[in-house]
Amino acid sequence: MEIKKQKYVIGVDIGGTHIRIGAVTHENNLFYYFKKKVVDVINVHEPIESLIRFLEEYIQEHMGIKQVMAIGMGFPSVISKDKKSIHSTPNLECLSNTNIVDDLQHYFKIPIFIEKDVNYLLQYELSKRTISEEDIVLGFYIGTGFGNSIYLNQNFLRGKNGAAGELGHIPVMGDESSCQCGNSGCIEVHASGKALVSLYQQYFSDVPFEQIFVKYSEDKRIRDFIRTLSIPIATEINIFDPNIVILGGGVLGMVDFPKKQLEESIFHYTRKPWPANGLTIEYAEDTDAAGILGAARSIYGRLYLNKGNLVC
Repeated sequence: MEIKKQKYVIGVDIGGTHIRIGAVTHENNLFYYFKKKVVDVINVHEPIESLIRFLEEYIQEHMGIKQVMAIGMGFPSVISKDKKSIHSTPNLECLSNTNIVDDLQHYFKIPIFIEKDVNYLLQYELSKRTISEEDIVLGFYIGTGFGNSIYLNQNFLRGKNGAAGELGHIPVMGDESSCQCGNSGCIEVHASGKALVSLYQQYFSDVPFEQIFVKYSEDKRIRDFIRTLSIPIATEINIFDPNIVILGGGVLGMVDFPKKQLEESIFHYTRKPWPANGLTIEYAEDTDAAGILGAARSIYGRLYLNKGNLVC
């Protein structure tokens, strides 16, 4: 089959800083991948219209709408239980309280799926592992914010309103720092890429941001930052007693990120003897396409009939 006749699911990973897009076949092959700054794609005054233009231009350039089976998009947001709307997205406020799915399905006339971005990221990691029915897997992704995904009973924990797993917004006692979510004292104010950028601007701007851990990993302020990252991670480990912990995100992918220190700090704050003993910590694959591939994996699963035939 020629590439131009291939059917695809388009995966879109919209983070707090970058938007990544690619076309994925049902054999899990990725085509036409690229990424751009979110600010260069989404117009805050017309977010839906600008997102439609971005997708339409991508489809017209690379394939044509008849070759697209569905579009799946991950957002750094609280997604409604019916998977149609974004309730809130502190790092992309223009998309809060917005029905994404109905407008895009009306325009493109194909299935549209939206999901919490970290669930698609963890879906990709799950697809590479043998996970039993009883396994609990926790994913922690430190990017612009503090992303969290919880997988148990063979599904992602969503909660009554779709707001489960907002670990970055657990309150810190005695802290009244303002968070973009509207609350005060959220741990994400101190444990996130945004927090690291603030430290960099105040104390470490003599080196490129990407080199901050190369030169300053032993600085007390950086060590305190790493310790702060470990506290919400250990907190959730103590709640769920997971089989696997997966750590990822852009911050952890930076050059010379002190993984050993983070692991030691997680172990320090995790309850002994259990779940600390035998705790399994693994790292997410360092690929920009993980959210795209995870979205496609999830959507192809929905598009298969019981006998394994694709719904085209």
